[in-house]
Amino acid sequence: MESDAMDPSVFRSVVARSPDLVMLSEFVSGRVLYLNPAGVRLVGLEDLDDACTRHTADFVTAVGALSNAELEAGLAGCGDWSGFSEVNNFRTGEAIPVTIAVYVLVRDTAGPALIVTTARDHRHSRQQEQRLEQALEAAAQRACEQQSLAALSELAVGSDLDTVLTAATAAAAAMVGMECSSVSRIAADGETLNVLAYTGPAPAPTTLGSGAASQAGYAWATGSIVVCPDRADETRFATTGMVARGLQSGISLPIGEDILWGVLTTHSTSVRCYTQRDLSFLAAVAAVVSAAIRRIELEARLRHQSLHDPLTGLPNRVLAFERIDAALGGAHAAGSRCALLLIDLDDFKTINDSLGHNAGDSALIGLAQRLTAAVRPDDTVARLGGDEFVVVCADIDNLEAAIDIATRINTAITSVDAGDAGSVSFSASIGVAISDESSTPDDLIRRADQAMYSAKALGPGQYSVSDVA
Repeated sequence: MESDAMDPSVFRSVVARSPDLVMLSEFVSGRVLYLNPAGVRLVGLEDLDDACTRHTADFVTAVGALSNAELEAGLAGCGDWSGFSEVNNFRTGEAIPVTIAVYVLVRDTAGPALIVTTARDHRHSRQQEQRLEQALEAAAQRACEQQSLAALSELAVGSDLDTVLTAATAAAAAMVGMECSSVSRIAADGETLNVLAYTGPAPAPTTLGSGAASQAGYAWATGSIVVCPDRADETRFATTGMVARGLQSGISLPIGEDILWGVLTTHSTSVRCYTQRDLSFLAAVAAVVSAAIRRIELEARLRHQSLHDPLTGLPNRVLAFERIDAALGGAHAAGSRCALLLIDLDDFKTINDSLGHNAGDSALIGLAQRLTAAVRPDDTVARLGGDEFVVVCADIDNLEAAIDIATRINTAITSVDAGDAGSVSFSASIGVAISDESSTPDDLIRRADQAMYSAKALGPGQYSVSDVA
């Protein structure tokens, strides 16, 4: 009896008589090798020969194809997959809802693996149709979410922070089906959260209460995800802001991994039970924003390092020349003047050698602070080299104003704080050049350099003014 059951003809008969679609196809190419009579009828083909001219991808609709990624992952992972899909009827064009099971069949003999697919028609089962609709909607929603996250991730790689935050609030509101979304961050005074980006109906909020004064404030204070299904039941934080804006429910998530940076919040005008998928998607949005912030902050640090002197923290030669260009360009545009003060410390090597390396560095740091304190708030003090500094004075009234700054600089660097044992008195030779309507950056630098050498010839602690070229 057992030998009869193992007869291949018995299996062929079972497959041929099955009321469900049974298909055999090549694993790699997807070319159909066999389709049983029920399958031929289900998809509206002429016969088996007709089926064998096609590939498996031809049988599913665009909606059914949304499950392809899960199907392929299942076959690659454990060798099988089952779920809901949609197949085409080639003759009528009807989309037929089906439940399918797919598994890999490895041959005993040499040759490529095969795929066995079985599908059951569910057009006449209302319950199954509803489950299929939900599954297909979920697949479509997942596809939209993945596309949205992919677009946001692309922005996070190269766009500025405002662009990333605006895209993040738009994605959060749209994908979770919320009326509004915002990104906020604690203000410098710690009393409120500033709203940095907002998607939703006007007017856009500019600040939110900190701590228990708002949902976002509570998420910031606790560093945790805050879900509010219904504001009427909320006791953890004040909902007055939600009431004023007609909002009933919402989610707030912290942005930042090791260090809290801000809060992503979405709100709805209706009472809502939020799903784990809602939370997962919003968490993914927050993670993308966190990655963008890390990238932007790293770029800012690297740019700062490339443009600033590592010892004193002053702008370096590169940034100084940028500021000279900007000051001269602004002066030409406004019909005003700018000035350049080139400072060379007198006998710096002797002072540095007498102090020792570490003490010499400390003295230079103190000198940089005194230079910065001596000039106007908008002036740029930069270190060009070991003992050479420059001051860029934009929008200066006249030559007398530039001379006044040079005098203040010499007074500041020669002054010693009696209460500071590390305070060192310096003197410097200062070359002063003031622009006119024909000045170029190179011309201004050349004239300041010439004036500085003229000051050195006068003796320590002197300044000299360049003649206009």
